[in-house]
Amino acid sequence: MVFKFRLLSHEIKDFVRDIEIRSNQTFYDFHKAIQDDLNYDSAQIASFYQTNQLWEKEKEFTLFDMSDVPNNITVAMDRARLRDFVKDPKQRLIYIFDFFNARGLNIELIDTQEEVRYFDYPAVVFSKGASPQQILFGNKDLGSIVGDVNSAFNFQDQYDEGAKEGLPGEIDTNEDEGVSDEVSGEVSEFDDDDDDSSEFIDEGDENSRE
Repeated sequence: MVFKFRLLSHEIKDFVRDIEIRSNQTFYDFHKAIQDDLNYDSAQIASFYQTNQLWEKEKEFTLFDMSDVPNNITVAMDRARLRDFVKDPKQRLIYIFDFFNARGLNIELIDTQEEVRYFDYPAVVFSKGASPQQILFGNKDLGSIVGDVNSAFNFQDQYDEGAKEGLPGEIDTNEDEGVSDEVSGEVSEFDDDDDDSSEFIDEGDENSRE
């Protein structure tokens, strides 16, 4: 399965990114896709937060494994597969990229697809607007990105441009069956390999340890 997420910024009104990512990939894969697309410095700390529909934080996914920290309830990004935590068809996330000022992107799951359309995932399938500056210095009141119902984003209707056509790496469904079968075989093999969840933490396992 492929998840399609929309990323919006409350700082830059015309900023939007649509990213498709396989459900068996990790939050770290998602993090890298965002960092690469926005040309951010990967040396900076970042976290994902799973939230409710009011953007109130519920679970944190960190860059570093903090399992040895007493009373830790976070999950390392590279040990958390999306499909183990993204259960709500409108799942919301916050991606914090500037911890100094608590700045980030608001993310919502806007679609799920059974078919694989690209050779490489994650894939940025729609891009509009300049990237928010990664780190801001000085005391600037940018408002809050959590819990503000009055400024809620409209993920479904605000942008209707859809995905770009003919993206690099897109699978051409008009090619001969030999090529299509070859791609399908690679995908199936990838899925089978990832079915071994021993290296990952799922929500049930984590809750049992809390």
